[in-house]
Amino acid sequence: MTHRHLLLPLLAALMLAGCAAQRDKYTWGEYESSLYSYYKNPENAAALTLALQKTIEGAEKGKLPPAPGLYAEYGYLLMQQGKKQEAIAAFEKEKQRWPESGKLMDNMIKAASAGKKPASQESAS
Repeated sequence: MTHRHLLLPLLAALMLAGCAAQRDKYTWGEYESSLYSYYKNPENAAALTLALQKTIEGAEKGKLPPAPGLYAEYGYLLMQQGKKQEAIAAFEKEKQRWPESGKLMDNMIKAASAGKKPASQESAS
């Protein structure tokens, strides 16, 4: 009976220790605030592009990888700016780092290679 009384507090302590040890798995950098600023003022795509570039460069030098989708978002912005080769390189990195995005990244690579404008720009033209 005394062992049962000790087991519950011990399990609770182990669970809390596991939660406390949880650390970030990825680097997000200033993504959230930069994206919010971009949504408020889409003309500032260059600022979001620069923020993503800095986040990715910092992550590649650091211990934590860039968060899922950052390479893809960066590639999409480069594609909008007509920087096809840089966009393709970013899509390739996303595909390599996150294999589950492979099919989408293959489609984005094809679109960038063909020189297609992103859908948001096709309707504006």
